[in-house]
Amino acid sequence: MDLKYEVQESLDLARKYVSEGVNQILSGKLDELHSVSPSQGATALAALALLAVGRGFENAQLRGIQWLKQQNQGGWGKFPGDEPDEEITQIVRMVLQGSEGGWKAKIKLLSQAKRFSHVILSLGQRVIPGLEGPTPEEIMLPTILEDRVLTRLPLYGRSVVIAASLLASNSQAGIQKGIQYLINSQMSDGSWAEDIIATSMSILALVSKGMYIEQTQKAGRWLVKKQYPSGGWAAFDQLKVWSVGWAVSVFGEVAQNFSEIPWLEEAVSWLQRAQNTDGSYGSTPPYTHPDLDDTAVALIGLHQVVGERNNLGVNLLESLQNPDGSWSTFPSFQGIPPNVCSEFPVYISSVDVSIHVLEALWRSSRAQEEKIWKGLNWILAQQNDQGAFPASWFEGSIYSTAQAMELLSKWKFSWERWNTARHVIGARKKGLEYLVESQKLDGSWGSVVETGLTIAGLWRFSRNVPLRVLESGIKNLLSEQNSNGSFTPSYRGIYAKGWNYEEPITTALTAIRALQRYQRLYKASFFR
Repeated sequence: MDLKYEVQESLDLARKYVSEGVNQILSGKLDELHSVSPSQGATALAALALLAVGRGFENAQLRGIQWLKQQNQGGWGKFPGDEPDEEITQIVRMVLQGSEGGWKAKIKLLSQAKRFSHVILSLGQRVIPGLEGPTPEEIMLPTILEDRVLTRLPLYGRSVVIAASLLASNSQAGIQKGIQYLINSQMSDGSWAEDIIATSMSILALVSKGMYIEQTQKAGRWLVKKQYPSGGWAAFDQLKVWSVGWAVSVFGEVAQNFSEIPWLEEAVSWLQRAQNTDGSYGSTPPYTHPDLDDTAVALIGLHQVVGERNNLGVNLLESLQNPDGSWSTFPSFQGIPPNVCSEFPVYISSVDVSIHVLEALWRSSRAQEEKIWKGLNWILAQQNDQGAFPASWFEGSIYSTAQAMELLSKWKFSWERWNTARHVIGARKKGLEYLVESQKLDGSWGSVVETGLTIAGLWRFSRNVPLRVLESGIKNLLSEQNSNGSFTPSYRGIYAKGWNYEEPITTALTAIRALQRYQRLYKASFFR
């Protein structure tokens, strides 16, 4: 079959899959097929937490245990099908043994919750590069509760560390204050930070120190709502703003008439309603904490379709630029989402976040203000000698390098900015060489996400890239598509505690954008 027809068939399938997922998000009924992948470590912790809460949660707990048994491949890893990870396997085995040994085994297991705290704390010390958290000595009570220590952690991660510290504590020093912190930070939906691990750990900590029935029952009900029909739990709730923002942007890129996309108007309205009062976005409205990456992607999508400057969001991004020109991920904030005021410090400086922020600002103001130039220069300084840019939230440098090429292709130069222009030209050349040389024998650049992003980035420089490079990449994408329109998961996204995940809607969107651009390239060459 002709490649152009295969591309069109693939696009039709992928668009249908994504449209189904977006419609589900808009209706509040997202199924497991379109959701963040389940996590073996998170499922073990959630099952243990429900075991601790006790009566009324037996069915959900047993379903979680059954799912874990099905995932056993001589141990358990960071994601389904992964090679066994020593620490996650330790957690799962302890939970399975306690769940099957009768009430005495359960009591013994809960009495050993301290062992879980050490595992979680050790995972917490392997977080994203750039986050200088507390030292192993500082995370213990009562030191962890001191402002000078606690402020080194983003708000979303504090409950995890405090809960683990409570479980690990052998003294009474700081216990009551730690318990009060957890009680005060529980969200109105019953969770801690809309996070499966944070909520599970907080339940265990409260039960171990005196039950706190009202709080733990409420948290248990939240966990039950977040359990997948298969029995597993994701490491965190969802990435709904991320999915909808990219969907609006990618579909809007080629739509000649926006009315031809049935869900687009509702999705735009959904994004506008999801914005926090300070202009920020979290991953899942209305409860999640502000995230500058989600904020940037939401603004990119809105500008693609609405075309108007979102002053509230743009002003927030500009105000939270780091002194060195970069942008980070999680701001501190005052208030309770969605009524928040984001502020410094902002944690985890990131090339990928900075790229998305600059993309959002560039679309909103092509005057290229001083803040934009400063951010661009910071990104340029992160490129290594091989031409690659590091990534924070995705394993491997292809992820950021491909998106950097996309961003750098859009810059208009002036003699007043000649020094930056010279650096951009050099960065483009090195980045293109790195990407072309990184292509694998099967035509891919690794995962579907990496291949899709790379093809989309190279499309911007198609005059300098051999057509065979793009065509072999497209053929690889076609081979990775499932019959329902989704694509083979990569599990290369990084959760802050070192566990990986897959968000299938965005994976499909990276393939869709690549296929769309290849299609445009084919049509342009046909009429040339």
